[in-house]
Amino acid sequence: MVIAVVSSKIYKLIISTGGIIDIGERKVVRASRDYGPGKPRFILNLPTTRNEIWIYLWENKIPVKVFIELPEDITKYERQERSARVGEEYLHGVEKSH
Repeated sequence: MVIAVVSSKIYKLIISTGGIIDIGERKVVRASRDYGPGKPRFILNLPTTRNEIWIYLWENKIPVKVFIELPEDITKYERQERSARVGEEYLHGVEKSH
């Protein structure tokens, strides 16, 4: 009976959002498992604060659509070579334990 009440609350929550759930700002993470040469996999981790929603969607096999909104200025996120980053940290007196 408790599961039915929780499911009912989650269903009402999902309907009240207009079917759109903002998961907040996330980073794309590369999966550690190798799926074959030249076939990397990437992951978006969902916030654990909404696990009840993710469980509901998973248990009920509800398909979702995922849209990704990029920041306006993506150039500030461009990857630097590791040696350049380490060199900058050294110049600015930042020491990090590795």
